[in-house]
Amino acid sequence: MIKHLLKQSKQSGLEEIEHVKFLIISKIAYFALIVHALLIPAFAHIGANMLALVNILSVFAWASGIFLIKQGLTSLALRVFCLEVIIHAVIVCATLGLGAGFQFYLWTVSCILMIDYQLTFKRAAFYSLVMIATFALLYVFFADVKYSFAYPELLPHVNVINIIIAGLPMVYGMGLIREITLSQRVELTDMAARDPLTKLYNRRFAKKLITAAHQKSIELESSLCIVMADIDKFKNINDNYGHEKGDTVLINVARLIRQFIDDDDIAVRWGGEEFLILLTNTDAKQAFAKIETLRLKIAELEAHHEFPDLNVTMSFGLIEWQPLASIEKMLQHADEALYKSKHAGRNQTTVAKGQHPAFKDADAVN
Repeated sequence: MIKHLLKQSKQSGLEEIEHVKFLIISKIAYFALIVHALLIPAFAHIGANMLALVNILSVFAWASGIFLIKQGLTSLALRVFCLEVIIHAVIVCATLGLGAGFQFYLWTVSCILMIDYQLTFKRAAFYSLVMIATFALLYVFFADVKYSFAYPELLPHVNVINIIIAGLPMVYGMGLIREITLSQRVELTDMAARDPLTKLYNRRFAKKLITAAHQKSIELESSLCIVMADIDKFKNINDNYGHEKGDTVLINVARLIRQFIDDDDIAVRWGGEEFLILLTNTDAKQAFAKIETLRLKIAELEAHHEFPDLNVTMSFGLIEWQPLASIEKMLQHADEALYKSKHAGRNQTTVAKGQHPAFKDADAVN
């Protein structure tokens, strides 16, 4: 079950990456299509009719690439875009010179190539370097080409505009990649902190949260209770119904616990069928009443939809945290209280002795 959940999480991450890649390339493709379409009348107006014709073909190339993307052939679409940008950059630079700035689009495509995860890193890097090398060679072969069309005084402005337009897709793409990276970092942190089966905090991470909550309760002079809980006769459930059904029981019990506790409380899968609950802003008497309500709800829970007659109960041991006591000492007392609940017949709540005036003796409720 756990391996299956981890596999699903990995697949989900890959799907999210593919979605971001699709989004980046699609947006850039539509952006490039519009730009090339606008260049057709612009080139025709300045008298560069051949470039106007080239841009008609460029529009067709970008439209074809968009069609390929919609068919799920994003990697092939990228090849089409790369070929179009190289041809377009060479022809325009050979006709207008380098002053117009159309060569800068090669940098854009060289960056976009690196997000094609269907390519190996070495191949993607090679194709990107080809783009950059082409950019450099344009300055070798077309450095002397002079602009000989209308509106030469606007050439510096056109150069700046092309630099900005070429940079926008890179900023957009890197921005989306940054967002997905941050999102995955949060997701991985959350995965490391939680039990993959029940989605409750795992024991290792929870100790940090419990320590922090204890420190906060001291500063605010508020009460804090630790509750240890254990599903009664869980081994019998696994033996009679199978471990997979047992996992379902754990998931359903954990879901009920999550729904029952407050936002500031902490629920932990402590190990196996054992759980820990930290109740904040709650004294022993309040915790006792609250846990009793939870205990009764668990006894009424449909633990597994395939076995409506399967009754699940839990035993609880709780203690109000004394400000100067260590976490280890409090856990020991809560665990001892849980043992008393088990020893007394299960399906009951015991408050640790001598830890609160309202519960000087151990209390248990069937």
